[in-house]
Amino acid sequence: MQKTTNEQLAEKKAAGEVTLTIDGQEITVTRGTTVLEAARKLNIHIPTFCWHPKLKSVGACRMCYVEVEKMPKLAVSCATEVMDGMVVHTDSEMVKAGRKAVIEFILANHPLDCPTCDKGGECDLQDLTFAHGLDDSRFAFRKMRFTDDEVATTFDDVKIGPEIVLNRNRCILCYKCVRANKEAFGEFDLGAFERGNITEINSAPGEEVDNPYSGNLVEICPVGALTNSDWRYKIRVWLTKTTASICNFTSSGTNILFWKDPHKNHIYRVTSNRNDDIDDGWLADLTRYGYQIVTSKERLTKPLIMKDGKQVEATWEEALNHIHKRFVEIKEKKGAVCIGGLAAPNLDNASLYSFQKFFRAVLKSNNIDFRSHYRYLPETQDSPFGVLCAQPFRINQIDDSDVIFVFGSDLVREHHNEYLRIRKAYNFFGAQIYSATPYAVKAADIATLETVYKPGTEEALINGLCLTAIEEGIVDKALGDQLKAKVSPKSAAECAGLAGVSVTDLKLLAQALADGKKVTVIIGELVARSKGREAISEALGNLNKLFDLTGKGQMAVLARYANSVGAERLGLVGEPLAPIKSEIEAINGHYPECPARTTDKMLALAKKEEITSMFLLGGNPMEMYPDREFVSEALGKLDFLVACDLFETETTERAEVVLPLCSWAEHAGDYINLEGRVQRANKAIEPMGEARPGVEIINELATKFERPLFESDVQMQSEIDRLLNIEETRQ
Repeated sequence: MQKTTNEQLAEKKAAGEVTLTIDGQEITVTRGTTVLEAARKLNIHIPTFCWHPKLKSVGACRMCYVEVEKMPKLAVSCATEVMDGMVVHTDSEMVKAGRKAVIEFILANHPLDCPTCDKGGECDLQDLTFAHGLDDSRFAFRKMRFTDDEVATTFDDVKIGPEIVLNRNRCILCYKCVRANKEAFGEFDLGAFERGNITEINSAPGEEVDNPYSGNLVEICPVGALTNSDWRYKIRVWLTKTTASICNFTSSGTNILFWKDPHKNHIYRVTSNRNDDIDDGWLADLTRYGYQIVTSKERLTKPLIMKDGKQVEATWEEALNHIHKRFVEIKEKKGAVCIGGLAAPNLDNASLYSFQKFFRAVLKSNNIDFRSHYRYLPETQDSPFGVLCAQPFRINQIDDSDVIFVFGSDLVREHHNEYLRIRKAYNFFGAQIYSATPYAVKAADIATLETVYKPGTEEALINGLCLTAIEEGIVDKALGDQLKAKVSPKSAAECAGLAGVSVTDLKLLAQALADGKKVTVIIGELVARSKGREAISEALGNLNKLFDLTGKGQMAVLARYANSVGAERLGLVGEPLAPIKSEIEAINGHYPECPARTTDKMLALAKKEEITSMFLLGGNPMEMYPDREFVSEALGKLDFLVACDLFETETTERAEVVLPLCSWAEHAGDYINLEGRVQRANKAIEPMGEARPGVEIINELATKFERPLFESDVQMQSEIDRLLNIEETRQ
């Protein structure tokens, strides 16, 4: 059973263990555990409305009543800590009567509109009402009704956000939505107003519920008070089936469930599929609503070939034959060195590996990359930035870190999931949060210290932090003197002046890093994309040595896309790490002798007409590469461009051949998240139109060259595993 946040908190604060008996079963748990959590360990079900495994207990609904011997009245199990020798009954007549009374009071004003309520079939109140045998009410008065004549509809529904509809009359005041919004997400656009029996859950005055995590509020609502506009009244829950998958829009690998109609080949919603090691059951709205692209009417569904200056529909056979013919002509006339490839870093392992093997084994070209930015991965394996990229990182280790330093990152935009883990560490475990960015960020609202430095002075800031620790005697003197000789300027005051920060702030941060027993340092995109990132990384390496950060915690640059870790480890960079390069050569029997080119070099050579053709597998440089004019000029100089994508884009408009690509929901595939964890995304629905997975496209194209890449899926997976099992060698 996955641990609740309260259980994790109890373990951290444990002062011993206690033994109690629940329904005749003896159990020993950590002191601080609640009766409800102890019962769950024994697989004893206690009903709840307001309790949530990742929120603090408040005992608002009283549905979790239990009888404790020698206590004069029923106890609220979610808010009652276990005691040694405690004897608990969860199903006695007294307990049943208490829970039945709670249900009756809730239904006193609750509308009995189950046939029209979108929560029907998955409503906790509905299920518990049936379980407790209530089919009538003793109350004859008219039910109280919240309404606003100006906006209320027939069913008293009010839209309080882009995706959320509120029905105040169905609310049972469990406060779960308000608590999650504040505790877990740090948002305050939803609140509880008035008090007593006229308390009303609603959006803040003059605001919408429009935060990056708003969809979670609907998912955790136990009744039909909050519903999602994308799901409501589309289909009944019992007519759907679910498929387990992962998020394709972020690098965390958040676990999700697709809810689909198997007869209509349509996805209706995405909900969480809680994995405590990764996501705690929370989804960013990007993850929750991103599925909508899958069944969009604007999807590419057929191959296109440019004829007389216009793209027209073609068959797959025509399109693949045309690609084969053109690549053969280019290889014969100009050589494979004139062909470049760019893959998207959110494709599955099989598609990425097939693309890499096709280029190196069939086309004999070494021009291959997945990075659409100026810089994302190190040019050389032993560079300072390469060392940071190679550092091991575990998402769940953020939870119990007592000091967390976020450097050069706007976490809410870059890493939604890790931002929530940091809030959890702060709210539940009292972690000290430190933030350093060149502008104020939302993620720093819980920071012990938010340092805003001058843009472009990251190296000076980190050097100043190192020098402060040395000058104040916070770190080992011998090591400090050794490192001080490498740093410029030579004093903390000078560095602080360059960065525009105070020495006092640097002292506070240095002392925190020294005192921290478990430290997490997250380095963001402001460093990863910086022109001076190697120098910044070297400074961060000095910081690591001074404070032994990786020795007592973790420090890393986090990957940005759903499978950018997989793309690197499978060799989709111009010059892979030495052991990966050697393994590719061993698998293929050779390795291209032509120079390796990264994305920016390929585009530069295309502009010079030295690279004359490109194959883009999901890559969209017109949108992703920072210099659009440069990309436009480069693509415009190509003799031949193939683009595979889900939608028509400014990039596909320039292509001679356009191939419709499957989304991650339309075929099964493996992805590697930012911590190196391989996870499976299962096929939820059939592909739209004639769209095909990347792996299928590449393998069919290789067959046209009479060079099939694999004899079987088993062989392909074996080769992928050989590359993924290579140990990191960056020092």
